[in-house]
Amino acid sequence: MTLFRPAILGLLLSAALPTVHAQEGVPPTNATFNLNKLIPSKKSDVYHLDTSFGYRQPLNGDYDWLLPATIAFGKMMDDHNTLDAAFGGGVIQLKRGSTADAQAHQPFFLELGIAWTHYFAAREAPIKPYIAAGASLLWMSWEYRRPVDSKNFGHITRDYLEGADGYAGLGLSLRLRKHLNCFAEVDAGGVGFLSTTHSGEHNHLFENFGYVGFRGGVSLTF
Repeated sequence: MTLFRPAILGLLLSAALPTVHAQEGVPPTNATFNLNKLIPSKKSDVYHLDTSFGYRQPLNGDYDWLLPATIAFGKMMDDHNTLDAAFGGGVIQLKRGSTADAQAHQPFFLELGIAWTHYFAAREAPIKPYIAAGASLLWMSWEYRRPVDSKNFGHITRDYLEGADGYAGLGLSLRLRKHLNCFAEVDAGGVGFLSTTHSGEHNHLFENFGYVGFRGGVSLTF
């Protein structure tokens, strides 16, 4: 009986060794899965750069039409909302024979503002209807057809006027490529001017006005 004990122990050890090696050779699949799960995937299309051109039809005043162009840089706040900083400018066509047209020549404007957009579809959707609203500060400049004797600068041929613009719109965005969208939008808004020009003259040429219009452009996301 004593002689069989070493043999029995040897058999038990030899049977246990392959089991130990097999367990040591099992790849740590669960550990790898949990590690990958903890690392969040990078979201694309968080930022965007937009360029747009538009047309505005004034509802009152001595204005015939406006042609604005805008560059905007913004960020997706969540899957449905963006906040942009916008810089733009354009030209103003005055009504021929009006009081403003008789004294001012080739007015143009620059504006700097912010815009908010809410998309009704998710970020990855190829077609996204949206609503938008924005506000901006506006600087308009024009050339006098005849020099004006201002109380602050003497005789001047050019003057400036500050104002503010606000609008709301409804639009549609279409995905053309992975990082390229196009959009079209209809707007309604209004512009208000200060009562005194940069040279100190009373503003009797450019009254506050409301408008309707549309714009379209492209958006590069990254």
